[in-house]
Amino acid sequence: MEISREHFEGLVREAVMSLPEDFRLNMDNVSIIVADEPTPSQLTDNGLSQHDVLYGLYEGVPLPERGSYMPTLPDLITIFQTPIERAARDIDELQDQIVTTVRHEVAHYFGFSDLEIDEMGLG
Repeated sequence: MEISREHFEGLVREAVMSLPEDFRLNMDNVSIIVADEPTPSQLTDNGLSQHDVLYGLYEGVPLPERGSYMPTLPDLITIFQTPIERAARDIDELQDQIVTTVRHEVAHYFGFSDLEIDEMGLG
């Protein structure tokens, strides 16, 4: 399943807008971008090999871990288009995986661990 970058980015925007308003209003100093694939260093830095699949990645200081300072650079959530496309058989699966990935990475931004995210059903 392959779609244009423009269409994919539109689906990511829709996924962000589908987040509960309380979350959207409290997201500050974080950018959400789309990339084709994770870089080798992104995989290595997260204990993954080139054979592992990564749909999204949060890079930054989770909100609860920030002191009273405000970081100068924004945190970054990257959604990886190619692995998500490979996993989807149709547009519905693609949209579902984008929503799941966006919610998962935003949960990391708010300080939730992978275990907590799984327990919330956002794994």
